Amino acid sequence: MTARIKANVFCWCLIAIFVAGRSAESGAVPVNSVPVSIEQDAQHLTDALTAQGFQVTRGYVKLYTQEDCDDYSYDVMKSCFGNNPAAPYVQFNMEYWPGEFEDPATQYAFGFTPEGYTTSFRFDPREAVVILGRMPPPAEYFGIQTYVFTREGTFKTDSPTYQLFLTNPFYNPMLDTFFAVVPNNTNRIQLFASLSNSNNNVVIRNQSGSVFNQERFFIITPDQYMNNAVRKALAGIFVKDKYIFTEPIPSTMTTGLDAHADDFLVIMRYAMPHDVGGPGSPSHKWRTDLPLVVLRVKDTNNNRTSEPYGPPVLDKRTAVDESYLASDLTKLVVEVNRRWGQQCTKADCSDRARDFVDLQPPPINFVGPLCTEIGMNCLGDGQDATYQMTPNLNLDQGEIYAVAATLGTKTGNATYVGLGVNASLKLKGVGNVESDQLQNTANSYASEINNPDKFYLYYFTRDCTGLEDLTGGNCLSITTDMVAVCTESDPDSPLCDHLKLSQREYIKKGTERGPDSTLVLLPKLIMIKKQ
Repeated sequence: MTARIKANVFCWCLIAIFVAGRSAESGAVPVNSVPVSIEQDAQHLTDALTAQGFQVTRGYVKLYTQEDCDDYSYDVMKSCFGNNPAAPYVQFNMEYWPGEFEDPATQYAFGFTPEGYTTSFRFDPREAVVILGRMPPPAEYFGIQTYVFTREGTFKTDSPTYQLFLTNPFYNPMLDTFFAVVPNNTNRIQLFASLSNSNNNVVIRNQSGSVFNQERFFIITPDQYMNNAVRKALAGIFVKDKYIFTEPIPSTMTTGLDAHADDFLVIMRYAMPHDVGGPGSPSHKWRTDLPLVVLRVKDTNNNRTSEPYGPPVLDKRTAVDESYLASDLTKLVVEVNRRWGQQCTKADCSDRARDFVDLQPPPINFVGPLCTEIGMNCLGDGQDATYQMTPNLNLDQGEIYAVAATLGTKTGNATYVGLGVNASLKLKGVGNVESDQLQNTANSYASEINNPDKFYLYYFTRDCTGLEDLTGGNCLSITTDMVAVCTESDPDSPLCDHLKLSQREYIKKGTERGPDSTLVLLPKLIMIKKQ
């Protein structure tokens, strides 16, 4: 080990001890366990950038958990953004630049942050965020994406999307979810919209040859000059270009450090690890230690004109056309109702079942850049998945709901599928049924339908006890801790907590993005009455 490396290791160890001491004494800055090799790279990169005249600060990394949702997000933003409880998000908290506006209206929107730090931050036009670290153990999905969180202004109330939510009785209860102001600053609206295409495990593998358990480097910037400068500094510490991934902040964003600028956040998702995922497993250790470093880098030459990127260009999405399975899905719905002794008045049982809502095609346009254009809240969307959901569902009059749908992992349209359980009042994810649990759940109908392996059938009700024969054990009880009992005289009251079900299909096999949702059959929600 050279004297320089020894000195850097000693320096970073002192910093870690100092910060850990502050955290223990004052709860100031959480400390994650970063391997020495990554600390060395972070220090060498900081030295190289500082030598070029750039200002560099270091933030910290933590998980966004259910507790953050309950204790902070809902209080601040009146929403938990439809979070996925099965895959806690990694968030990157930044140190404010001198003179950067510190917005009290969004402080603690994603959990507690110590003084001087923030999860949602402004972007200087001549700034880059750099994230480096060891990628997690193998999993079905890994991705990192930047979002515009809030913006000064209002909604486009004349847009077809807004008018649909305003005037259609089916969509109207969701108006305040998808068009929401910042509660403590009504001059700003919630967007939480993706900017363009994420860097996910398929993108990383295609460019660098491998992804999991490897050290990789990410640059997020609105300035092409800063991208090149950081890449040059990384090359100077012997990082190959194929290990570096840039996410441009498009020119459609309002950058700057003042109160009128957009604010942003960066989120990393890691889902469906291949190991067991419990305490002691490699994936649990990665989530616990988070071997990642985040740096903010700013050009101190304020006279230099920034070199912005253009508007976003979204990758084209494809899919296996599932229309050949439509008659089988209809037959499955009919047979489920028959087995439960339900009387359908229509041949296809459409009076006993309804489609999930596909949120991505027009007129809803649940796609980040399209949401941003009209001021729509995109709730942390991404091009890596489809988004389909139900309206609010009541639970306290003996309702049983069955979801019958194609299984994307079997049709070729997904590497994994998540059937989400959400509580409507907080828009909080309270449960999730993954594709490995959904597999083979329609097999008991093999004698009645074709291609049973390409479907799933799953049930939701207050209490699955005694329903094993009819559900095959594929049933989730929605406890009152998950969705509260409605005590209002009107069970459809907006004051009541309701069940909302959602389906996400991640990454069409053989591509870098989620499937084209217009070619995917919508899940069917079957409403069953107890006999």
